[in-house]
Amino acid sequence: MDIDFYKKLWKRIKIDKQAIRSEINNRRKNGEAYVAMATISPILDKDNGEVKFFVGIEKDVTKEKQVDKAKTEFVSLASHQLRTPLSAIGWYAEMLLDGDAGKINKEQKLYLEEIYRGNQRMVELVNALLNTSRLELGTFIIEPQETDLKFLAEDVIKEQQPSISAKKLLFKSSFAKNLPKIKVDPKLTRIVFQNLLSNAVKYTPEGGRVELSLNLEKTAISLSVKDTGYGIPKAQQDKIFEKLFRADNVKALDTEGTGLGLYLVKSIIEKSGGRISFESEEGRGTIFEVKIPLSGMKAKAGTKQLS
Repeated sequence: MDIDFYKKLWKRIKIDKQAIRSEINNRRKNGEAYVAMATISPILDKDNGEVKFFVGIEKDVTKEKQVDKAKTEFVSLASHQLRTPLSAIGWYAEMLLDGDAGKINKEQKLYLEEIYRGNQRMVELVNALLNTSRLELGTFIIEPQETDLKFLAEDVIKEQQPSISAKKLLFKSSFAKNLPKIKVDPKLTRIVFQNLLSNAVKYTPEGGRVELSLNLEKTAISLSVKDTGYGIPKAQQDKIFEKLFRADNVKALDTEGTGLGLYLVKSIIEKSGGRISFESEEGRGTIFEVKIPLSGMKAKAGTKQLS
């Protein structure tokens, strides 16, 4: 582990007097490297509140990490292999719908449209699985460039406009004046904006409200997405960023979600030095807030881009 990790660890347990739980790269007496899940708790003096000593518990999770990596690699391989046949199905369905192979009747058109829509859902799932595996394996690329977040947000809003209009949602956007361009990876940032806004639109009933805003703070640009949708049950809020998790109250309403969107958003934001938080009340709506540092994202070499 680097020196910054241990500085933060020591500050938390010694200065802040709070317990910490984290994965730590360690070595056995024979020099063999292993991964441990460590919990370190400060024990305080009951009279003056100062730290008397620490209690540490360590669990070797090397095998679990190896199994997780193997599963992620398998998902990445399987998803990549699915892309080619799914692309072919999409192309041929489009050709048949356009009449390139001859005229089709109304019933045939309905069947082909259902095939096309089902194929698109599979393509979205495969892309989400590939993005997840690339994040977990660390093979994704970060290529920061000067980016106008207002322009990017407006472009994402345009993409969602048909869905906003179809559901007759009251949509409002607001942008702070003189927002500076910052160095972020535009593709990764677009994934964040798209997921948060599309979720708000998807999980807000007809006639509801959705708001998106960008504000300038001292050290960050803050993205806020607010809706009057179904909200997240309080008992499940601690699971909302987990991989493949979907809240009970939306499963029956939307069967097409992957449960990967917010997991991807959180992973991208945290790996880029930002923070994400939310407030939600079931039946009343949700607010997601993302802090993107003015210092921007750091470049990272890799072999694959997220799509």
